[in-house]
Amino acid sequence: MTLQLLAATFEDNSLGMNGSRTDDGSVLSLLFDRLMVESAAADADPKAEVRRAEGVVQCAGSGWVSVQLRGATALAGSHGFAHAMGWANGRRLRASGASEGDPFSISVAAPVAEDGVLRLSLLLLAQRGLADATSAAVCWIDSIDIIVLETQQRAAGAGK
Repeated sequence: MTLQLLAATFEDNSLGMNGSRTDDGSVLSLLFDRLMVESAAADADPKAEVRRAEGVVQCAGSGWVSVQLRGATALAGSHGFAHAMGWANGRRLRASGASEGDPFSISVAAPVAEDGVLRLSLLLLAQRGLADATSAAVCWIDSIDIIVLETQQRAAGAGK
């Protein structure tokens, strides 16, 4: 059976997620309006800010997918940090930026087992530099693309 991507859901409904998929279920694109974390000078508490997002992609069949995260980080001042980390069925994704407006695009290949479930776990961290009163840090993910990878058998058949 060919792997098909059916639908995605996240525990947190406040992420502003919209999704679309190809008719054959080979590509699923998720767009987010509010998957971000910010540590600003105006914050009453200078602790690091954290945002967690847990999602599930329902699939038909088993196989491998490519999971691609896109977003950006922005830092103002020194000694701050902004990072995005994620896992797709246990396979790790990690991104960070070192200067203002650094975009990132990271990907990983992940297996989808017979249960037809792809689990996505995302963690965004931001901490402004505490020694600088005007510092700020922000990290956001604006999209996730999930693409079914061709198997060796299908690739070999295509060359005939």
